[in-house]
Amino acid sequence: MSRPNATMLSKDKSARLALGFRVKTGRATAVVMAASASAPRVLSRRSLQLWDPAIPASHQPWHAEFELPPDESARIVPQALKAVDRVACSALRELVAEVQPALGSIVGIALVAGSSTDPESIRNPHMRAHAREGQLFPQALATAAKTLRIPAITLVESEVFATAAARLGKSPDAIKLAVTELGRALGKPWSAEEKTAAAAAWIILAG
Repeated sequence: MSRPNATMLSKDKSARLALGFRVKTGRATAVVMAASASAPRVLSRRSLQLWDPAIPASHQPWHAEFELPPDESARIVPQALKAVDRVACSALRELVAEVQPALGSIVGIALVAGSSTDPESIRNPHMRAHAREGQLFPQALATAAKTLRIPAITLVESEVFATAAARLGKSPDAIKLAVTELGRALGKPWSAEEKTAAAAAWIILAG
């Protein structure tokens, strides 16, 4: 389910839109950005819940694998993983249905994950579970985007501003300053997660 935070509606329903997401365990911060002749505009921001409270293990499915007895985890983990996919698809579908008719056409989605480290390379089971979950939720949204036939890319947080800078011919510091200014229209707070999501969406609009 998506929860509106703040929105600026555009009267130009033919606008090119991009969605940027900073994805974390169980949730995502989404920013909707549109291209204009001179500069992008941030139109709205959202907080998306990506797990099902009716299935508590869906918040941290891979923790359940090592925290529960084997027979119980074998039953619960698959249910939790299916719940994540279902909720992520529903949340993205709801956001697209709300945004696209009013604001324009979505040309792509950028998903920002915390790390690209292979979870299986991590020996500590607790840290490995965190790494698996760090990849699970972006993957669920990527699958949802494919279902909705919207192109999607996945980025690592540490590379977002450098990638945007390379695409746009600016410095990473200039990108950071620009996304800070872009958020002023929505008012405070304009968090680091929202700025990262905005930079990711800008990458999509830059082509």
